[in-house]
Amino acid sequence: MFEYLQPADRPVIDGLEQHEIVMAKNQPEYTPLRVLPGNEGERLSRWTLTAEQREAVAAGADIFLELLTFGAPMQPIRVAVSENPNPDFFKAGYQLTEVL
Repeated sequence: MFEYLQPADRPVIDGLEQHEIVMAKNQPEYTPLRVLPGNEGERLSRWTLTAEQREAVAAGADIFLELLTFGAPMQPIRVAVSENPNPDFFKAGYQLTEVL
């Protein structure tokens, strides 16, 4: 099995939807991606696994990350796992301000 993960069809962080933007919204060659933008160029996205992918990971399968650099140097990246991330953590870390 080698199946790509898909972006989650839900807010990146519950409660912070008003800060989200959609990357590749008008680029049909890419899948639109909801992201929570940080103050210094960070982009946090949320991904989901199918039931089969969850079983595979639970049984020891690895997660692969492919990064398209288009010839530029590779950017720092991180991959995390969480069920219910705390919005306050991202408000502070991403320096988000209230949207009026």
